[in-house]
Amino acid sequence: MRDYTLKNYEEQLNHQVIHMDQAVCYCPEFRASCMMHDYPSRRLQLARSVFKGDLEANDFIANLQFQSILSRQGERWQNFGENPEDGTDVTILCREMFVQKGYGVSIAEALEETLGKNGGHIYGVNQLDYTNGLPIDPASDTALLIDDATAAFDESGIAGVGNYFKRKGESFIPTSARPVFLGFEYFAHGLVDAGIAHLKALIEDLEHQGVKRVIVLSAQAKYMLTTLAEKLGMPPAFQVEYLVDTMKGAPCDTPSYLYAGSFNLRYCQESHRLNTLYDNAVQDRIPTSQEFTPLVKGDVRLNTLTIWQKPLGAEYRIFGMAESLLTKIEEDALRDIRMAGAQSILCLEPTALPILKKAFPDSSVHSYLERLA
Repeated sequence: MRDYTLKNYEEQLNHQVIHMDQAVCYCPEFRASCMMHDYPSRRLQLARSVFKGDLEANDFIANLQFQSILSRQGERWQNFGENPEDGTDVTILCREMFVQKGYGVSIAEALEETLGKNGGHIYGVNQLDYTNGLPIDPASDTALLIDDATAAFDESGIAGVGNYFKRKGESFIPTSARPVFLGFEYFAHGLVDAGIAHLKALIEDLEHQGVKRVIVLSAQAKYMLTTLAEKLGMPPAFQVEYLVDTMKGAPCDTPSYLYAGSFNLRYCQESHRLNTLYDNAVQDRIPTSQEFTPLVKGDVRLNTLTIWQKPLGAEYRIFGMAESLLTKIEEDALRDIRMAGAQSILCLEPTALPILKKAFPDSSVHSYLERLA
């Protein structure tokens, strides 16, 4: 019997349906549709009514539950200092409720079909290993976890990782040379049991290999192996290190706009760390920039990262959400980035790399992995 259930999270659900006007101006789904049913509390009010038996489940209510990118933007915690986990948890568990009632079948089928086509990976990744690019040693007790998103969208960055650790004299177990599906998509689409089973198998596999330390390259991987694993009652026996958290300094040849994404800023709360890592020797705030997402004149970065930086989209493979909403969410975030007028963009979220490269063809767009010291 698992503890992570909607019944056990009823108090959190009750709290999340309390309306908060302040969030309307920066909730990405509401900004995209201008419809109140896309506002977090309204969406969850409908789900709660179904959970409590006050409303019958139907296609309209069920479909609404999947019209969110789980960015944590525009939620109560940003204004009131509440637990940022709560909104995400109850949304996931409400989605599971509708799946159990027979809704979202096509979403689950599309997810499984995608994994089948990609050999167990959520994206089409290079199935060949990275043995030649990484320092591999069978006697090592350290694993490098290359998540599917990094493998799919930042392959050149992985080469930078290899060179970085070779210079440091560190090595990894042989299985580190293969990309890994983390399983967040299971949770995001209400397939919680499948997500738990997948994450448990991933952790146990690393533990059985005698790994004492796992280095991850993305904030999503950090979240999955720390916060989420602990919440589910299966904290790993090994130490988890997000590469960003271990770096002493981050070179940046050209003043750059930093895009960090939801997992870095709102799931893992990395804004202070990243602002310090990419610190300006001299910095002047641009007074006409937005209060919560300030632009600056600096020698390293051209913006200050905060929990309010707009998301470019879902940082996972999303199924069942209206393309029109996703397009408008992306365009909204790109408008903010264009205001910086940056010739260089540094990206810390792998799923955002192709979006930024397409939107800014005349700018230099790089991942943080490509700029490792």
